[in-house]
Amino acid sequence: MLLITGITGLTGRFLITALREAGYSGNIRCLIREHSDISWITDENIEFVKGDVTDVKSLITACQGVEGVIHLVNIRSSPEVIEACKVNNIKRVIIVSTTGIFSKYQQYSNEYKRLENIIINCGLDYTIIRPTMIYGNHQDKNIHKLVKIINRNKIIPVVGKGYGLMQPIYAKDLATVIAQAYTNDISIGKAYNVAGRTAIRFCDIMAMIAKNLGVNRIFINVPYPMALLGGYLGQIIGSSLINVERIQRLQEDKVFNYEEASKDLGFSPIAFEEGIKLEVASLKQAGII
Repeated sequence: MLLITGITGLTGRFLITALREAGYSGNIRCLIREHSDISWITDENIEFVKGDVTDVKSLITACQGVEGVIHLVNIRSSPEVIEACKVNNIKRVIIVSTTGIFSKYQQYSNEYKRLENIIINCGLDYTIIRPTMIYGNHQDKNIHKLVKIINRNKIIPVVGKGYGLMQPIYAKDLATVIAQAYTNDISIGKAYNVAGRTAIRFCDIMAMIAKNLGVNRIFINVPYPMALLGGYLGQIIGSSLINVERIQRLQEDKVFNYEEASKDLGFSPIAFEEGIKLEVASLKQAGII
């Protein structure tokens, strides 16, 4: 029996199929919230238990009779997951972290380093998967919002010149590498960086989105200090689109070597040019754009 947290999220949508394709044929238990939509899950060997990843008691209950855990939800709840695993004598755990651990802005990276250190020293057979920006459908928190902004507005502000490099990973590729990690013992005790096939400038990401939407847009460069001020204001008013962290991280390149994941787990991600076509098609099918 395998327990998965976050199955109804962006990556979770692809994970069950990825596990079956990787050769895992066992039963799967999914920890879900009270009103989670699970209508799309058709696998007969799936059971559900309601709970919350921040509640150790519900995690302990969910982990009973389980041999391994894949934790897709925010790494901040990984200490609770580890505690539940230890109570139930579960040795195998896959935890999804973030390449944000490498950010030069220590207010963000230090917390991720602290949490990964807990995982590394927990005594379990762990594997850490560190994805870059994840995209794939309306549930992603970044590219999907960019698509909506570019679809609705003719003039688009861009922080600086938009030359910062990014390497977004398509959610299906992330699910595939997680499934391969769980079904291959070579991954035990390792942390893998995973990203899209190649790095791409932020301004080119926006241009590709506009192209796939079939629209012409004007991109206006906003000086970094002015954009940072906008980030502070967005934070004050509680904006979901702009905050200080997003502005700051747009200024640093987010490029990562995934060679070890390719060597150990056969990781072979698609390029953003291909992935954005799939995302736009998904958003159109859902009636979001």
